Amino acid sequence: MIHFLSAFPALLRRRGVQMSLAAGLAALLMGQGCPTLNPTPTPDPGPPALTGKFAGTDSCYTCHANRHTDWATTNHSKAFEALKNLGQDTNPVCLTCHTTGYGDSEGFTSEADTPQLAHVGCEACHGAAKAHVSNVPDKTLRPEVSVTAEWCARCHNGFHHDTYSEWGTSRHAKVTEDEAAAFVKGTNLNSCGTCHSGDFRLAKIIQGQTTVSDALLAGKDPETLNAVSCAICHDPHKNTGNATDPPTGHDFQLRYPETSDLDQSNAVTDTTNPTRFGLCGQCHHDRGRTWTENAREPHPSVSGNFYRGEMPKPDSDALPLVANRNSIHSFVDKQCVSCHMQPEDSERDFASGAQPYVRHTYKVDSYAGCVVSRCHNSEEDVQTLTENLKSFVESSITSLETRMGAASTWEYTANGGPAAAAQSSIPAAVRKARFLIHYLEADGSFGAHNPEYARDILQAADALLKTVSK
Repeated sequence: MIHFLSAFPALLRRRGVQMSLAAGLAALLMGQGCPTLNPTPTPDPGPPALTGKFAGTDSCYTCHANRHTDWATTNHSKAFEALKNLGQDTNPVCLTCHTTGYGDSEGFTSEADTPQLAHVGCEACHGAAKAHVSNVPDKTLRPEVSVTAEWCARCHNGFHHDTYSEWGTSRHAKVTEDEAAAFVKGTNLNSCGTCHSGDFRLAKIIQGQTTVSDALLAGKDPETLNAVSCAICHDPHKNTGNATDPPTGHDFQLRYPETSDLDQSNAVTDTTNPTRFGLCGQCHHDRGRTWTENAREPHPSVSGNFYRGEMPKPDSDALPLVANRNSIHSFVDKQCVSCHMQPEDSERDFASGAQPYVRHTYKVDSYAGCVVSRCHNSEEDVQTLTENLKSFVESSITSLETRMGAASTWEYTANGGPAAAAQSSIPAAVRKARFLIHYLEADGSFGAHNPEYARDILQAADALLKTVSK
């Protein structure tokens, strides 16, 4: 026995003996029972695949990676999380607007079963896309791309705040009658559509199409034309950082900076350049008519220029008709929004948790913002100042027009004045005065946007008329 043990190390070095010992050891272990091993883990299968008409937002990433990445930073992508934080993630009233396809038999049902739709995703606005994803080349299956406000209205309605209905009462909501008539005839779209047609702006500005035909809307029902709808001012796909001091966690997704800080200019190339202005000034700016124009008065809505105290002049003139004068209101933090989109009184303190909502009628039907900004002592004071300024402007204009005589002798041709050939017989001082009057009227605020500039204009018109002998 001792001899065997002493020889054991040598035996182990022999391959045949190694195998025999291994077999014996295995038999010995088997006789005692094998150690129990944990079962192989089953891979997590993840959520059930979507089998209906919805593809899920992640399916869009393959072809629309940039859009998907941008969307993922917005509150739309976190809409369901917001419900969970409030303990309302099973509330059917809330799920309608915080998920994709809820209420549809093939849409969102629960976070466990359809997490791919637990947010406000692409298909919430563009419609179910499973057919498109399954057959991308087929253009007839591609989801709708539109700027219609009705998409937004399904959630941004009176349940929390009636944004859609408020917008519907504004002039932004409908293409003006004259422009609509021209657009459906296939004319004027490229000259007027930038500000009067949401459909044109989608194609030309948002999508960046090089050429858009005037016939784009030809033959359509005028009532179906999109005007300045939600997506014209807001980018539904991404946070932009363009809002001025928004409440924490909100971006508002404005397509253009909310405010602007520009140097005044009287060059037509500047007064007509929308990139100099903030969000509202993209359309509310001058179209380039100067006092030498005889056919038509300044285009309405020169508010962006008037607010900054500038007006276009002919290149041949060394100075404008009125010296530039910046408005005191240009120093208000949110500029246009402060007065035209003032928040409800109960919702001014966003830090308290109130929803960051501002009215979308664009009417100045409250002067509370003037008090909150600490510029005025009371709403009554502001109302009195505004009414007095309006009365002064209106009476001054009436007086100036009376001094010029019958409108048929001095007005623009389009307004019933002399024909083109006879316009040159109108004294230059009168032509300058009429331009100033119409420029003030084209602002639309009766001077409220820039009170001192309005007074300067009226004084300049008065001085011009004094040089004309009657």
